[in-house]
Amino acid sequence: MLGTVHVPPPERLAFYAGLGALAAFGFIEWPVAVVVVAGHVLADQHWSRAVAGLGEALEEA
Repeated sequence: MLGTVHVPPPERLAFYAGLGALAAFGFIEWPVAVVVVAGHVLADQHWSRAVAGLGEALEEA
């Protein structure tokens, strides 16, 4: 019904948990934590596609 759910690697989960803890204890504001996590996820997706494209190009060569 939902499809495949991908769980991030442990080091990324620790990063997200750390940001959540910083926001929960008031060291940073919630909107800042959300923006940082969103940027991190988007950047990771961009680099994953770029590396996959490079790998495909090398396989064809």
